[in-house]
Formats: sequence, structure tokens, C-alpha cells
Amino acid sequence: MTDERVDVHRGRDRRHLHPGRPRRLAPRFTDTEAAELAAAAAAVGMTPTGFLAEAGLATARGIPSPELDPVRENLARLQRELFGLRTAAGRAQPFVPVGEAARFDRMLREVDEVIDRVDRQLARINRERPRLDGNWHAFTASLVAHRGAS
Repeated sequence: MTDERVDVHRGRDRRHLHPGRPRRLAPRFTDTEAAELAAAAAAVGMTPTGFLAEAGLATARGIPSPELDPVRENLARLQRELFGLRTAAGRAQPFVPVGEAARFDRMLREVDEVIDRVDRQLARINRERPRLDGNWHAFTASLVAHRGAS
């Protein structure tokens, strides 16, 4: 049997601690298993190592990590893009013609309102994460369902 490797762009790491985490584990996987993990990590915008750490700790604690939620990841990505848009628009503001300043200000307020809504949604997702109660299969099935719905 031949396993194909999946080329996945590097995702974000999980949150870093200072000082760093002193314990390291080195699980071993087949090429197929590694590809499955890489694909799952990419679906939530994480590195495979960060994904394994988050998923393992979520299972051990019985609380799913919001970091593993593809809906949350998409909202966080949208939030970053909106911040970039707002920053670029703010830099352009001095160059707006005088007759367009009021309209430009309204547009900035609308962008700020969208950013606030995304912030509230992310905060709600982080607050309301359900407990696993030992049912990891139901949690991972919900992740797959979210990924399939995208």
C-alpha cells in the first residue's frame, strides 16, 4: 500500500507559554494517518503538532478546545482581514476628498460595527464551548460536519 503525502501550508501554532512547555511527546503515525491529521489541522488553521496538542488536551480534560472549531477559525480569519481593512482605511483617511469625508466616516463606522459583531460572536463561541463528557466521537463528528458544510 502506498501512502501519499499531503502538502499543507503551515498553520498557526497554539498559544505559547513563557517559560516554554518542558515535556515533549513524539507519537508515530503512518503516512495516511499523518495526512489525515495534517488535513484536520489545516481545516482549523493549525499546525499538525499544535492540533495534536489541542486535541489531546481537550480529550484529557473533557472540554473541546475552541481552537479546534472550524467555524471559530473562519471567524477569526475574517476578524484579521477586517482589522487589516480597517487599518488600511484609517491610513487612507487623510487623502479622502473633503466632499467625501462624511461618506468615508460612515463606511468606517460600518466596518467597525462588523468587527464588533465578529468579536462578540468569537467571545460567545469561546464562552459556550460544550463539555465532551467522554464523547470524543460526537465532538469530532461535529467538526467533520462543520468542515463538510463549508
